[in-house]
Amino acid sequence: MIEFGIASFVCWVVGFLANVNFHQFNQYNLALGKDTFYFKNIENDSDAFVMLNSKNVQFWLRDIRLSPDSFLVVNNKSREILAVAPKQVIQKIEQGDNLKVYAGLYKYLTNSDTLGSLKFVRGRNLFFQYDYIGPKISKASKIFEQYGVDPIIAKLLLIIESPNNNKGKSISGAVGHFQLMPSVAKQYGLKINIHTDEREDFMKSSIAAAKLVKGYCVPWAKKIAQKKGLNTDFTENPLWFNLLVLHIYNAGAGTVSRAVDQISDVSNGRYLIQQLWTTQYRAFGNSSQNYSQVCLASYLAYKDFLKDKIWQKNVDVRAISSDH
Repeated sequence: MIEFGIASFVCWVVGFLANVNFHQFNQYNLALGKDTFYFKNIENDSDAFVMLNSKNVQFWLRDIRLSPDSFLVVNNKSREILAVAPKQVIQKIEQGDNLKVYAGLYKYLTNSDTLGSLKFVRGRNLFFQYDYIGPKISKASKIFEQYGVDPIIAKLLLIIESPNNNKGKSISGAVGHFQLMPSVAKQYGLKINIHTDEREDFMKSSIAAAKLVKGYCVPWAKKIAQKKGLNTDFTENPLWFNLLVLHIYNAGAGTVSRAVDQISDVSNGRYLIQQLWTTQYRAFGNSSQNYSQVCLASYLAYKDFLKDKIWQKNVDVRAISSDH
């Protein structure tokens, strides 16, 4: 009885300390070995639970966790995940006229008339290299704060834009961790010529991105929100507003504004963002719809990554400073 009681007490203490650590984990910088992973949770926002647990965000979280050797087989209309298929299966289907047969099979098995089309989404867990980008988040967050920008925007941008390659270049010509276009980068003080591209410099591109968000994205987000009758008189940015800012960063103010014009009866900010997830209008297409969904999904995946780091053996984990 005594041995059992001591063991139970020890288990209770371990459990209690684990809960304390996870509370601190949500609020502090963490030193993992020699690296510092800056993290601040967003769950305190009143809309966070609904948005993070939405079907859209959970779909992208599943994709982020999936190996690139596999594909999600998705009902393109409902976002329902029907299966996970190996790469070899998809390649065989693409070689002939078997795609319609494959879709028909799922339509028969699910007894559904909504499977007009199937979408195959490759797993992307190798793209999100948190070991590499994690230590940089603290630096960028401090720069964004210095320019009066909510640091959560820096964190979400870094974990989705070009997290593993400062030389990463998009089809449209955006370069660097913050995927800045040439004209925008020059406007905010970066040098780009045949010898130098300062978009590849992490600190300089962080400053340019902070200036872009502060001087362009945030003012336009307020205009767009106010046009829909939403209150933007707040001291700390709510989650929905930061997501609207991120949509503008990704697609441009004009594109987002025209898409928002297609949405009627906006009762609150969360509803506006969730409506954008299903709105397509001109340049605001599928990738624009998905942008803030992927932001939230990558946030959850990064949080899981940090939790795994905490429980790894021989890792020095200690809270070193608060967010404020």
